[in-house]
Amino acid sequence: MKQLLAQNIRLRRNAAGLSQACLAARTGLSQTWISRLESGNANPTIETLQTLAEVMSIPVSDLLLDKQATHQELTGADC
Repeated sequence: MKQLLAQNIRLRRNAAGLSQACLAARTGLSQTWISRLESGNANPTIETLQTLAEVMSIPVSDLLLDKQATHQELTGADC
């Protein structure tokens, strides 16, 4: 779960066109903390996840769910 969360934060940050430093500035977190989150070396609170999601204009669930697995489960599709 930690690695999925880390991957989703990194992918969503990149999709939003934000650097780690910019995301840190907009959330009030440190760039080091963002880096630790994206490396799977930190345990964010629910409040932190909500803040990250708000700044990136996405639902919190986008940070937590394996979108590929969810799509496959709902549609039965392999791709």
